[in-house]
Amino acid sequence: MHKSVALQRYLRRHTETGLPSHRFEQPHWLQVVIIPAYRESPALLKILEQMPAASGHTLIILVLNRPDTDCDLQANAELRMALQSGTLPQAQRGSVAVKCLNEHTDLYLHDIELLCGPTPAALGVGLARKSGCDLALQWMVAGGISGQWLCCTDADANVPQDYFEQLDSASVDAVAAIFPFQHMPGETQGCNSATALYELRLNHYVLGLEYAGSPYAYHTLGSCIAIRANAYVKVRGFPKRAGAEDFYMLNKLAKIGPISRLSGQRIQLQSRHSSRVPFGTGPAVAAIIAAGLPEDAPVFDHPRCFEALQALLASLPELTQSPEAALAPLFVRQGLDATVAKQSDAALQALGIRSGLAHCQRQSTSSAQFQRQFHQWFDAFRTLKFIHLMSDAGWEQQSLTQLKALQSTFWPAGQAASAQHRATAPQPAPSELRLTAVAGQQTNAHGPLGRPIKSSLHASE
Repeated sequence: MHKSVALQRYLRRHTETGLPSHRFEQPHWLQVVIIPAYRESPALLKILEQMPAASGHTLIILVLNRPDTDCDLQANAELRMALQSGTLPQAQRGSVAVKCLNEHTDLYLHDIELLCGPTPAALGVGLARKSGCDLALQWMVAGGISGQWLCCTDADANVPQDYFEQLDSASVDAVAAIFPFQHMPGETQGCNSATALYELRLNHYVLGLEYAGSPYAYHTLGSCIAIRANAYVKVRGFPKRAGAEDFYMLNKLAKIGPISRLSGQRIQLQSRHSSRVPFGTGPAVAAIIAAGLPEDAPVFDHPRCFEALQALLASLPELTQSPEAALAPLFVRQGLDATVAKQSDAALQALGIRSGLAHCQRQSTSSAQFQRQFHQWFDAFRTLKFIHLMSDAGWEQQSLTQLKALQSTFWPAGQAASAQHRATAPQPAPSELRLTAVAGQQTNAHGPLGRPIKSSLHASE
């Protein structure tokens, strides 16, 4: 791996301390997959044994961790004991001892709970992902791993047979890639329906961003991300957070290069409600279950929020020429209702858009530079804040039933009715999760709107 200035700086200043020593005289693996694990059963090993074969050998770095809010010292004991039992054959790769899951896949246990004790709760899964990626990065530099992708997934994910091949379709300048996914049936129908609804909510949000023309129209699930090593170091690795580390990581990456949305077989995620993280899929599913009927849970952002976002982004050429222009009239000219235009203006003023536009003007010498600067400022986080502010202004989140009645312009025709039928059906199909006919539309190279997805601030894919 080429030792760029950014790489050297990262290794010197930002890599996690206490990583195990290593020495390699030759490359042993082409691919590396990083998986955080907390309170997982030994059954996880059976899943990992099914890691697909690829053109070269694969290394799985399993990062065992426990937050300091969990006082159960035995939380990870079963999985740790299963790995130490001697059931799996052991091999030596350079100076590193690994477990052999199959003839093409090795597993290395990075037990940060055992090495460093429980993780501060505020650092959570973000620290686990960063520790695993930092370790993989060091082994790339040392010559043990010849590939350049840091594949990140979760313990509740089954990756498909074409998992590694999908990365071949990523654009050559892509800094990261997002795999397609779907949740599979779990323990109970209530959990299945709630998970399906939440997955549909994720897809609806990305559809809304795509409709609006946002460069941040991609999913942000830590179980479905691959990152190029040279891009990883430029953004200083995963944020050390208890949740949303995937969102903030991709937000940083999107500012330095394209993010490819891959197509192919989907990663299959388990349907389960979980308290492992403070927010995200697990807690959201638990909240939907607690609320009662899934179809009545208000989880979908109102379509008017995305119409307002579209009006803003469509007004950028005019704002490039006149950054001081009044916003509401611009939005009305883009077809936005006058009341919504005023609400959008107020939301943007709360976000500090005037100082943002002034910054864009100072940093730009052309219209293209101005718009790039704007998207750097109005990033995924500010986009999300804008949607929330519009919701607070009166465009509250909607239930699936309400969303169908609204007939939003970016929802695939006929799909809301199909989704409602699936959500209210009495029994789940044995081989698929309810709502996946809609949810499965989220990650093709071309979206349901029939146009290429632009998930980059720099170039379309």
